Amino acid sequence: MRVLRIAHASLTPALRQRERAIVRCYPDVDLEVITTERWREAEIEVAAAPDDLFPVRTARTHLSKHIQLFAYDPRPLIAALREHRPHLIDMGAEAYSVAGAQILTLCNWFAPQAQVVMQSNQNILHNYPFPFSWLEQRAFRRVAAAYACSESVREVLRAKGFVKPAPIIPFGVNTEAFRPRPPREESGQPLTIGYIGRMLPGKGLNVLADALEKLKGEAWKLLVVGDGSERESFERQLQAYGLRERAEFTGAVQLTEVPAYFQKLDLMIIPTETTKRIREQFGRVIVEAMASGVPVIGSTCGAIPEVIGDAGLVFPEGDAEALAGAVKQLLSDRSLRERLVAAGLERVKDYSWERVAEKTYALYQQVMTSARSVSMDSARPFKAGKINDVLASHIDA
Repeated sequence: MRVLRIAHASLTPALRQRERAIVRCYPDVDLEVITTERWREAEIEVAAAPDDLFPVRTARTHLSKHIQLFAYDPRPLIAALREHRPHLIDMGAEAYSVAGAQILTLCNWFAPQAQVVMQSNQNILHNYPFPFSWLEQRAFRRVAAAYACSESVREVLRAKGFVKPAPIIPFGVNTEAFRPRPPREESGQPLTIGYIGRMLPGKGLNVLADALEKLKGEAWKLLVVGDGSERESFERQLQAYGLRERAEFTGAVQLTEVPAYFQKLDLMIIPTETTKRIREQFGRVIVEAMASGVPVIGSTCGAIPEVIGDAGLVFPEGDAEALAGAVKQLLSDRSLRERLVAAGLERVKDYSWERVAEKTYALYQQVMTSARSVSMDSARPFKAGKINDVLASHIDA
């Protein structure tokens, strides 16, 4: 099965874990990847790099740096469609996006027989203006299936009228890179609370600061890994509460550095709040924390409770009092922390890249089997008279 994966963020081997797992686990997949020359991931500019498991082509981006408004230089895409001749195209773009529209148009022109599956991460129901609403419905008609990273994403697809297969295939975690730290003896030192991620509006940093202010009397440290427009206001808020000296800020770090920071945490908080633009689609740091043996406290925003399951504590989004109570509970109860660590290590098995590859491959097989079935059902023996009629119509035209 020849598969062409087109995704703007599949820039480096570390960001291609899904694709690499598919090729490792399923040798019958002949995979090629097209990605951008560079993209900003987690506040870091990342340049594309080759891969040792499959060919990678890069394309420049045009029009915009916005994830839904940019377009690829079409030449690398056309070359891949002509040379790789994919049976299936795995499109990492939303149905309403400019890149998605471009990919589907080029597929129609240069690989009309290829099946297309669409990766979707949009979990906020928006009614887009023309032409985006038209592009969305066009994509729904063209693709054979979509896969969603969480149930809230699938709910939006269904609400938009998408009736084709839409399994949930989550993001995964590299369980070799993210591993539990060796057991440590109680040292009497304050436990470390962690926040790892982008520091943007809607990420709930103000709620986190308010919750920590309510825990002034408890022993703890704060480690913040990441950067963004809300960092300055968060630091000012901590300063106003007299808590700035308890916090360490690393700024944005390379993806390869993140596992080491999880080794320093005793618990992690994801305090995201729902806004017009933000509703947590998945929360990759949740599964990274589970794999690292770090208990998680997350808000009720979007997919956070779905991903946490029984491996952490959940509080109502925006409720600093409830968050403070959950943090205090974990800080004071070692046995609870240990139970959540054990539950997380068990739960994260469902989020290994091998498990994600298994689900992705099953979707590929389902789509290709369905296409072959339709092709066989639609095949009819041609009669000479029919062929002559067709030829005559073209000649007369």
